[in-house]
Amino acid sequence: MSMSKSDPAGVGPDLELSDYERNVLAAWTDTHKKSTLMLFILLALSQEPRWSGQIRDFVAELSGAYLAVDEQSMHRALRRVEGLNLITHSQESVAGTGAKRKIYELTASGERVLASYLQGPMAYVNTELFQNSIAAARHIPAS
Repeated sequence: MSMSKSDPAGVGPDLELSDYERNVLAAWTDTHKKSTLMLFILLALSQEPRWSGQIRDFVAELSGAYLAVDEQSMHRALRRVEGLNLITHSQESVAGTGAKRKIYELTASGERVLASYLQGPMAYVNTELFQNSIAAARHIPAS
């Protein structure tokens, strides 16, 4: 997985960071991306069943192209989420090729876990204090 609109550590071009700060940010960003990918997979499948390429496109669109997921990372994440019984897949023939494509969809358990996550641990993103704190942090001048 990579950050598309900026450098690999996700730092905007207008910020000057030390090597140490870049390393801290890169590690934090990597942890965030892995967690966010599971959420984005579940969100993609909450709308409709999709194959991996469509899920990758959804991730890029939802993140404003800041998160890009390579095919191998996507398949690894899909196997992990399927192993948790939050999604399942079926096989579909690809027209004109005879190839099979996995179509993923949420399980009932996946729907419940996603709804609970959005109403519980993720509910803070909609609070006024959180929104104001993000806005204030974006205006902190670099030292």
